[in-house]
Amino acid sequence: MRRRRLIWALGLITSLLWLGCAGKKPKLGLDPYLYFQRGEAAFQKKKWEVALDNFNLVILNSPGGDLADDAQYYIAECYFNRKEYLLAVSEYQQLTERYNYSPFVEEAYFKIALSYFKQSPKYPLDQNSSLRALQSFQEFIESYPNSKWCPEAESKITEIRNKLARKVYESGRLYRKLEEWEPAILYLDKMLEEFYDTEWVIPAKLEKAHCYIKLRQFDQYFALVAEIKKQKNSPEIQKRLDHLQRLYERELRKIEREKKKAQQ
Repeated sequence: MRRRRLIWALGLITSLLWLGCAGKKPKLGLDPYLYFQRGEAAFQKKKWEVALDNFNLVILNSPGGDLADDAQYYIAECYFNRKEYLLAVSEYQQLTERYNYSPFVEEAYFKIALSYFKQSPKYPLDQNSSLRALQSFQEFIESYPNSKWCPEAESKITEIRNKLARKVYESGRLYRKLEEWEPAILYLDKMLEEFYDTEWVIPAKLEKAHCYIKLRQFDQYFALVAEIKKQKNSPEIQKRLDHLQRLYERELRKIEREKKKAQQ
């Protein structure tokens, strides 16, 4: 009786294991074209996991076949669409390295840069991803100057540089608010030197002019104001210039009071 129960139990376990193995789909050994068709159909339906399984099996069954680079491209695209950008970068890089003959290589380089860009956080946070994206977009434009993706790459570069500029600008502005005039000027000078082509140039010059007034370096203040006035400025900028003029006049009155007090 015990022997029958043991045989029955072993048979049940064997059956379950066989069923479990049989349930793993898709399997190795089928035609790579079939896997690719299944992957493509799943991709169109945004069934990323199913698509990944099938595209990976294309490469496993035929790593040097005609569809291998296509499958590698779609694997990267699946991760990109799932917003798993680090994995997407890794898969795009594999495409450029293993299948450098592929017609997808140009787009892969662009998507590497775009993946880094997608990870770029708001300006107060660490900007390592922004710097990687900036470098990748610049390298892409150098490698593919006539690419259809160049205008978008240039637009992203402008956006990144404005973000990086704002980060440095806000540091200078914070020191100005703390009345740490010289550290403020150091940061603002850094911004003006490195990000001279961004939208933060005029705001940085205004902040710097404020510091010069407080340091009583009036010649530098006048020179900066003259630079700003050469530009076509918005009503908001003119309002800030008027505020600086009042601040300058107030500082002059303060100097006069100090002189009178010293003479008493």
